[in-house]
Amino acid sequence: MPKNKRRGIIAAAIGNGIFGFSFLFSRIALTSATPFVMLMYRFLAAFALLTLVALWAAMRKRQGWLRFRLGWQGMGWLLLLGLFQPVCYFLCESYGISLTNATFSGVIIALIPIAALAFGAVFLREKPRPAQVGFALLSIAGVVVMTLRQSAQGTVEPLGVVLLLGAVASAVVFNLMSRRLSGQFSALERTWVMMLVGAAVFTGLALWETRCDIYLLTAPLAESSFVAAILYLAGLSSVVAFLMLNYANTELPVAQATVFCNLTTVISLLAGVIFLGEPFGWVQLVASAVIVIGIWGVQRQPVQQEESI
Repeated sequence: MPKNKRRGIIAAAIGNGIFGFSFLFSRIALTSATPFVMLMYRFLAAFALLTLVALWAAMRKRQGWLRFRLGWQGMGWLLLLGLFQPVCYFLCESYGISLTNATFSGVIIALIPIAALAFGAVFLREKPRPAQVGFALLSIAGVVVMTLRQSAQGTVEPLGVVLLLGAVASAVVFNLMSRRLSGQFSALERTWVMMLVGAAVFTGLALWETRCDIYLLTAPLAESSFVAAILYLAGLSSVVAFLMLNYANTELPVAQATVFCNLTTVISLLAGVIFLGEPFGWVQLVASAVIVIGIWGVQRQPVQQEESI
């Protein structure tokens, strides 16, 4: 296996592994703040941290995935990338989950890899082999089985279905655009603009949500649990994870990069078992193994590239 592909696989695994714990820390943060206030602090902190990294990279004239020499050319595409991820994805996923039950939302979100595989074949000419399609479906089946084991309450509103499909579309477009822009912009440059867009949009939404009430905006900072959760969500789940995803999209075809998002389900389950004492039985164990086997199978054969990106 080429070294760059191996690094891309490791980056995709690390990024999605970090996302697996983000649900736990988001839950902690949301006990002290509203969703938009939590997202405001998450992306403001992430943008500040990544700006320091970018300044260091620029002064040291780093190359490769840490190159940082942004100009105006192509900035519109980067801003659009940031609009799809994190803004559109987070909004659609959050409200979509609130208008459906856990089982339905889990199954819909699990469709991201197969949707990305299909659109990657159409728009990037990355043709997956039949075995890779089969392994991708196997990984999705593991997520579906694991999700169906959850006790789901609540109705499924039509608007919730539309929003969840919007989340899937946003994730797919993000991966396609990140892959397409990887030849022009480094992983650091793409991630920095994403954090900039997220910080700007979610700060505006938080100000609107709280009517610029200073107490509502600052009260969560008095809670040590909130601050700790934001440090994880900003430093690891935003900066490191999205850097890893953008790097993976540089080195891997979309089909091989996106299938790792199902690993998030496994890590999230383990986090709930370890830290929240949630039940773990043989069904979850088998489903987790199926997900991992599916991810492994997708990486086994190279995607057929019809034309260079």
